[in-house]
Amino acid sequence: MATGWAKVNGSWYYLNANGAMATGWLQYNDSWYYLNASGAMATGWAKVNGSWYYLNANGAMATGWLQNNGSWYYLNANGAMATGWAKVNGSWYYLNANGSMATGWVKDGDTWYYLEASGAMKASQWFKVSDKWYYVNGLGALAVNTTVDGYTVNENGEWV
Repeated sequence: MATGWAKVNGSWYYLNANGAMATGWLQYNDSWYYLNASGAMATGWAKVNGSWYYLNANGAMATGWLQNNGSWYYLNANGAMATGWAKVNGSWYYLNANGSMATGWVKDGDTWYYLEASGAMKASQWFKVSDKWYYVNGLGALAVNTTVDGYTVNENGEWV
């Protein structure tokens, strides 16, 4: 009786100890694989139970930062694609609704934030964008209509 991985018509399948074809999540050699309803190993993006996952070309589930088609995505320790705010290695990042990492200005609710080219949120500092100076507090929120360190910022957060 055949067991283990088998390639059939260009797709990979996993046959368990009983020889039955596996479906769903499979842990094998410290990696996770997703086998669709037909048992075929998934690669690329797969939506499973409402969450998106990325399966590498070898089928292994990715975690951490992933660059795909020119955008960066963050996949948590369980492999699920993050959206919204995520704290990674001490820095905050904003992942759009489609999971892609945001850069530049982002408005969340009524508050503006600035994300560096790396995606990391600026906090507790003055910085310059397009010849205008701005200040963000310790939570990364843009200061507006106030005075910071003796400098006035307007309703757009620009030093005036």
